[in-house]
Amino acid sequence: MILRTLLAFFLVIAVLALTVSASPSVSSDVHTFQTRARAGKKPSYVAEPAENLECEPFGECEPCPEDDLKQPFCMPFGNRRLLHCVPRGAGADAHKIPAWEACGKVVKQEKHDFYSFITSNLLLLIVCLVIYGVRTSTLAAQQYRQLAARIGIPSGAFQV
Repeated sequence: MILRTLLAFFLVIAVLALTVSASPSVSSDVHTFQTRARAGKKPSYVAEPAENLECEPFGECEPCPEDDLKQPFCMPFGNRRLLHCVPRGAGADAHKIPAWEACGKVVKQEKHDFYSFITSNLLLLIVCLVIYGVRTSTLAAQQYRQLAARIGIPSGAFQV
């Protein structure tokens, strides 16, 4: 009985540990990237003052690739959004500079996280209800055997 209770306790702790996640705050820095001269090198990211640029979001928030998670624009939530920036005062035909900005949450990922959280809670509920049912029936059988022993029904069998 104690073994089952401990097993249920550790199962509950394991499920709760899997569902916990934390999110730091959002930053609004703009980071442009410059490609290196050598082929095969990863682009280096250089932060530029946002006051000198006019930026428009281009696309939706997306998760950062594993290689870019250490970049400042990926730090807050691990998500980024592509921007097209032009220097202030430049004409409409000016060259657009691609840049990244930190963004909040990816809706698709948040939906997935929400449904996985609900699913894990439902599984936990089912496990708890099964444990409750087994425990209740075991206690009822034990109490019935004790009552049968007190009133003298042989071997706990009741015949009408």
